Amino acid sequence: MKPKKIMPRLLVGMLMIVVMLSACSKGETGGNTPDSASNPEASTQEPGDPFGKYDPPIQLNAVRYVGEEVKFPSGQDIKNNVWTELYKEMGINLNYKWVVTGQEQYESKMNIAIASNDLPDIMQVTPEQLRQLADAGQLADLTAAFENYASDDLKQVMDIEKNALPSATFDGKLLAIPSTQPVIGGSAPLLWVREDWMEKLKLPEPKTMDDLVTIAEAFAKEDPDGNGKADTYGLALTKDIGLNSSSVGFFNGFGGYPQIWVEDAEGKLQFGSIQPEMKEALAKLQDMFKNKLIDPEFGVKDTVKVFESVTTHKVGMLIGPSWYPAWPFWDMVKEDESVKWKSYPIPSLEGGPATVQMPFAVSQYYVVKQGYEHPEVIVKLANLYYEKLYSSNAEFDKYGQVVEDDVSIGVNKYSLVEVVNPNKDLIRQEELAKALESGSDEGITSAETKIMFKEFQEYLAGNNPMGWSGYAANGPEGSMKQLRDLNDAGKVISNGYVGAPTETMADKKATLDRLEQETFIKIILGEASIDTFDEFVANWKKLGGDKITEEVNAWKAER
Repeated sequence: MKPKKIMPRLLVGMLMIVVMLSACSKGETGGNTPDSASNPEASTQEPGDPFGKYDPPIQLNAVRYVGEEVKFPSGQDIKNNVWTELYKEMGINLNYKWVVTGQEQYESKMNIAIASNDLPDIMQVTPEQLRQLADAGQLADLTAAFENYASDDLKQVMDIEKNALPSATFDGKLLAIPSTQPVIGGSAPLLWVREDWMEKLKLPEPKTMDDLVTIAEAFAKEDPDGNGKADTYGLALTKDIGLNSSSVGFFNGFGGYPQIWVEDAEGKLQFGSIQPEMKEALAKLQDMFKNKLIDPEFGVKDTVKVFESVTTHKVGMLIGPSWYPAWPFWDMVKEDESVKWKSYPIPSLEGGPATVQMPFAVSQYYVVKQGYEHPEVIVKLANLYYEKLYSSNAEFDKYGQVVEDDVSIGVNKYSLVEVVNPNKDLIRQEELAKALESGSDEGITSAETKIMFKEFQEYLAGNNPMGWSGYAANGPEGSMKQLRDLNDAGKVISNGYVGAPTETMADKKATLDRLEQETFIKIILGEASIDTFDEFVANWKKLGGDKITEEVNAWKAER
């Protein structure tokens, strides 16, 4: 009888050894522990290799959008390119459930996917969608995954923008990886003026907002293009009043800060769009429109339509970000060297540079569906993006920008995940200025900036006329230098509220934003008196604004 009892025990023991050896083998290659099938987050509980390959490979289903401006080298597309090949080398088989063109279409389709609970393994979402998914319990907890798999570079980026991770944290759980971006160069407003028109009309540089209006009047009434027709106007605006930088910068000149939360004298957060300074700026815009200093059709023009007015020499002044030399100004300069655009800090009412606003460095998030077996993969993808483009081991000429038929192609856009140092623009401008002064790229820390330095040298030597746009933005006295000076002087502010949409925001913000837009447009067009602003403020408060203000300040008090 004894031998019969021993055999089952030996079999059980042998099976346990096999299981343990199998578990150890998988653990060494970045695979799962035995518990991960029932608990997908189990494999993230211990420190792992930030760049560890998956063996056997894993399947990753995703969705995404591709901008209309994105181009591909011959033989490549969004599903087959240098980044998808890199993912395969990592043991990640990426499959796109669907791909659309443009962010707006993507967000709309993503809303449908959320409503129907048809989610991919990994996806990019807006703050509103993040809140919705978090409340529904549809997201994987990434707290341990980030702690145990984030590279040193990725952790440093998140430390630079200290509000990034908190904005993705709900009830103590990190539910998303923020897509940090260098928003100061892409969004903070500057005043761009046709310098050749100013020289022709002998106009002084704008030092105050009154100077800005004086220049606008001259451009609209003194025939700066010399064609003998009254077909120019002073200041360009888009239809998105208070949302697009073309008008945001104007409000900033009056001390108004639309669509962001700012601290009052008592340290409480107040919504910038309803403050008295906004009324003063709207009154000035109404007066400028009445006197035909602003395009009479601005109310139906988006940024592209405004740029058409710029490139056809119909407008002499617009407010916008540092990258405008690349588009739309370059199209004008390459056709006519006499065209000159120059940037200035937004002037204040009293004189000198105004304090300008920029958005929070995070407007998009990457999330993982609850139950996906490898939640740490989102962290590894973020590590990989930064490693290949910005680290000391970067391969920018392979994964960032390639040249085909003398045309530069930004292949970095094919990456599924994008995480950038929020200070990238400021660092780049400073390094370029020092490199141009010394004549050496020794102090430049990124491959991308080294490429730009070489282009600048060729431009200054007269061998690269296309280098004008980059030099105008990032040269020693370019637009980014002006923003760097403003930043150093503490004259750039961001949104005081960086949490996910509050409960009332999620329910009422769209209605309140629509009310704001409609009111501001009517005031500027003269269809409503300036005192309508006071009525708007009262309605904003009554329709949910007061409750949102209460929620925002409760959030602030808890920090």
